[in-house]
Amino acid sequence: PAKFWSLWKERQDKEAAMAQSIHRTLPDETKDALFSGEFATARRFFDTLEAEGVREITEQDRAIYSLCRPERLLELVYKFTVFDGGIKKIARYQQYFAIQRILTHVKQRDTEGRRRGGIVWHTQGSGKSLTMVMLARALAQEPDIHNPRIVLVTDRKDLDKQLKETFAACDMAPQRARTGRDLLELVSDKKADLVTTLVHKFDKALNVKKYRDESPDIFMLIDESHRTQFGNFAARMRQMFPNACYLGFTGTPLMKKEKNNFAKFGGLIDKYAIDQAVADSLVQYEMSLNVGRISSMR
Repeated sequence: PAKFWSLWKERQDKEAAMAQSIHRTLPDETKDALFSGEFATARRFFDTLEAEGVREITEQDRAIYSLCRPERLLELVYKFTVFDGGIKKIARYQQYFAIQRILTHVKQRDTEGRRRGGIVWHTQGSGKSLTMVMLARALAQEPDIHNPRIVLVTDRKDLDKQLKETFAACDMAPQRARTGRDLLELVSDKKADLVTTLVHKFDKALNVKKYRDESPDIFMLIDESHRTQFGNFAARMRQMFPNACYLGFTGTPLMKKEKNNFAKFGGLIDKYAIDQAVADSLVQYEMSLNVGRISSMR
């Protein structure tokens, strides 16, 4: 349906590389293979176009080059396509580039061997939950990261349940920590590579047992990270996993001197703000969905 169509706004491709690909002359044997059968009649048009020489790059050229050149197309199919409850979904451009930047970011380490964390500032309607699904899968597939363990942290029961269901619908069902003791068992016995929990359960878990895991290959994906990262609960989480990589996801980061998400997590990794979502017509679509939900509840 048209409401799900969206633009691809490229952040990496260079015009020179694009122009070189577009103006490349194909050998006759390649043309013979391409323009055969039903497509034979199209050859004259493209031969004429080629004979005219250099032309301006169009938006269609940019879209085809950015999405369909072999290395990008294979990557989108293999790493950035999920089946959410059986519905195939391909990453939007902000999801794709955010994950690429995160992967580059976490491969960097500080002097103590800890991976670099940071904030992913993506506004409402940008698809943060599916971004986290794709990121978890990308981390698991990354050859430079050995046996990663991922903990999904939220601060509300409804968000915890929603995140678990989103991952489960994409065939990545996590273990949900229902109590502090349950969380302790899941992480200390390494019973699961993917866990969801509420942030206050770290305090309860440490009250049961003083557990500490110093692995740098633990990734803490913290949803709505602006709310609960400056108190005792967050401190207890970092006490349990002192060397983990902390990645915060929020649409409304705190920037005050005494409470600053960027300083807490290690800087900004990627930004997709409200003005970008408005330009991409995502905000209006999310609002229409919310209005529909409210109407159905009435």
